[in-house]
Amino acid sequence: MTEHPDLQANEDRYQDWDASYVLGALPTDERREYEQHLSTCANCREAVTELAGLPGILSRISPEEALAIHSPLGMDETQAPSETLSLMAHRFRKSQRRRRGVMALAVAAAVAAAVFGGLAVGARNDVGPATAQMTFQPMDPGTDSTTLTAGLQIEEKSWGTRLDWNCDYGADAPDNSRYELVVTQTDNTTLTVATWDAAGSRAADLSASTAIPSLKITSVEIRLQGSTVALARLDT
Repeated sequence: MTEHPDLQANEDRYQDWDASYVLGALPTDERREYEQHLSTCANCREAVTELAGLPGILSRISPEEALAIHSPLGMDETQAPSETLSLMAHRFRKSQRRRRGVMALAVAAAVAAAVFGGLAVGARNDVGPATAQMTFQPMDPGTDSTTLTAGLQIEEKSWGTRLDWNCDYGADAPDNSRYELVVTQTDNTTLTVATWDAAGSRAADLSASTAIPSLKITSVEIRLQGSTVALARLDT
């Protein structure tokens, strides 16, 4: 039986949304639309599962390092963001199936971050309507001297875990700081699932995804990049 053209067109609409979703780059309305679509589309759920490790890879290499060596990947910083993410997703899937090429994927992801200027990990520095629709748990201060305050929402997904958070950096925050969101697992291993640069006094609608099931996450911390000191922490 021939598939109805309208149904086929609707499926095609979502085929390149997986990487943007995992990296938190979809606008709020499209993110919710895509999540509704995931509940009925096994192919897209599988694609999201394959890409769930991208945020961790993204955190391992800087955009500057990636741009210096990206030519072999055939990527161009003048490409449209949607083209960059689609190419990155294609390379990631191909490597996952072959079990090799992790560094090439890290470069591709970091180039995407450079093209987006930080959007690839979902960073926003304004408070929009989406923030009001979420229920954030206050994160505990990491130290007595911490001025950063934050709220976190942890959402279990069929392919892993989605994390959404916002933060106020505080009056004593150093300028141009880069932060990390770090999860600790039940076996005490840690994984950086997102990095972002501070711009302004606060950030909202930050998001990241990980293939780690929520039941295996024991805590989530916000740190300065390269530091082991938690500025904010939530035990799950």
